[in-house]
Amino acid sequence: MISDELREAPHVDMPTVPAPVDCMPMVLAAGRVAPIVKVDYYGGTNWVVCDTELARAALTDRRLSKDMALAPEWMRIPGVMLGAQPRAEVARAMVMSEGADHVRIRRLHGPFFTPRKVAEWGERLVRLADGLLDELAAESGEVNLVERFTFPLPLRFFSELLGVPPQLQPVLRKVTDEIIFSQDQAVRATGVGALAGAVAEWANDPSQLRNGLITGLLDAVDTDDAVTMNEVVTWTTGLVMAGYESTASLIASASLEALRRPPAQRPRTEADVDDWIEETLRMQPPLPHATWRFATEDINLGGYLIPQSAPVQVNLASANRCPHDGDRDDFDPDTGGDHISFGLGHHYCLGAPLARLEARIALTALLSRFPDARLSETSEVRWESDWIIRRITALPVVLTGTDS
Repeated sequence: MISDELREAPHVDMPTVPAPVDCMPMVLAAGRVAPIVKVDYYGGTNWVVCDTELARAALTDRRLSKDMALAPEWMRIPGVMLGAQPRAEVARAMVMSEGADHVRIRRLHGPFFTPRKVAEWGERLVRLADGLLDELAAESGEVNLVERFTFPLPLRFFSELLGVPPQLQPVLRKVTDEIIFSQDQAVRATGVGALAGAVAEWANDPSQLRNGLITGLLDAVDTDDAVTMNEVVTWTTGLVMAGYESTASLIASASLEALRRPPAQRPRTEADVDDWIEETLRMQPPLPHATWRFATEDINLGGYLIPQSAPVQVNLASANRCPHDGDRDDFDPDTGGDHISFGLGHHYCLGAPLARLEARIALTALLSRFPDARLSETSEVRWESDWIIRRITALPVVLTGTDS
């Protein structure tokens, strides 16, 4: 039985509506209020775990379930919580499932994320990166590196992974932008339907597609695994949402951290680049908060009460910087990559090795091709974010050291 002496988590403000600002200061400020705080969201209340040790505990506590069937009704409003749509009886996604469902979904996705597959994709990523940088080599003056490199690279690669040909890629970008970053809930809800509809059209007429993850899942429809068409659509839609947007944010943030420093202080070796990517993940996680969990019973977490059925999130950004070992607010690639940006436990991100590979190849290629590149002195870096996801929308860069 839970003691009545448990502390009540205080309420804090959080940027829950997408806006053209960087949410990181508010996210970190919330973490300094208390180890666990509460945030009001669409008429409901979320408990948010901010402390490092409590965050690690929450990510591995089976009493905090990711089964989307536990989501409260207010979260099922279209455009509010994507992982809760459709309902569990229609199809469960990997990120919002538990038990045998989660094991099965992860197993069916596993062949696309093996070390051998990742190595094969590395060769393709190098070619894609070199092609984009070849185009930039002809430019003079200032360019927006997000539009010309850090976003197109993961979009093109992930489209190839799915089997989506180039002419269909604009559909992915348009609807993803609307779903994640529109301030209008109605637009976000429409985007969810448009993306699911596009994927359903591709699944029902795979002649539009190339061999990839979608066709691979379709091949499993008539096997002993009994994958349903609803699952193919739901899983592909979820992968589109998570598969390239967050990686694009990681590549842009890693590039920003490098370009804001003189060339001599930028990563040079493969090991340097790996450490740089890990420190970017710690300091600039593309997802400031992990996706929802739900308390299956009253929980005592660090002396705070999390009531049964409460939606719970983990403030990854705050947990990554908790000052247990000194000042953790400075970018220092020698810290050893101590972060939880990909989660922990059985829900650890299946695509983490691939995201790291994409970022490593992108940063290495950029700094090798343009060693004297620098940030613009006249244009500002611009962000777009809410408490769930954040990205750089403008990264103005002068690619050669001679332009003024």
